[in-house]
Amino acid sequence: MEKIRILLVDDHSVVRSGLVQMLEIEEDIKVVGEASNSEEALKMIAIVSPDVILMDIKMPGMNGVRLTKEIKERLPSCNIIMFTLHGDYLTQAIKAGATGYLLKDIKREDLTRAIRRVHSGQTVISENIQSEY
Repeated sequence: MEKIRILLVDDHSVVRSGLVQMLEIEEDIKVVGEASNSEEALKMIAIVSPDVILMDIKMPGMNGVRLTKEIKERLPSCNIIMFTLHGDYLTQAIKAGATGYLLKDIKREDLTRAIRRVHSGQTVISENIQSEY
């Protein structure tokens, strides 16, 4: 079985570490890289060609919305999930090309389900902010 290749982009190393531990338990998901800012993320996509990017919005340098647009220009087949504390960038993120928008208070099983759904071409938005879209 082909694993879903994930790139994690978040400026907090503890968040990335926790996500790696959580996602690596899944048989069909593999974390293929990590980046702490937009510059690292752009380098990593060229190296690892991820299927799905799980990305924070607020980071040093280019924010996640602008980075989403840049990534979609370079790697259109990649699905991007915004993974954030902030619900107020939903519309901009989707317009920029994000396929998912999840708040960080999500349960582990809901996150892994969302990754699988986005990988299969569906759009996923956290329930408590769906009305904004």
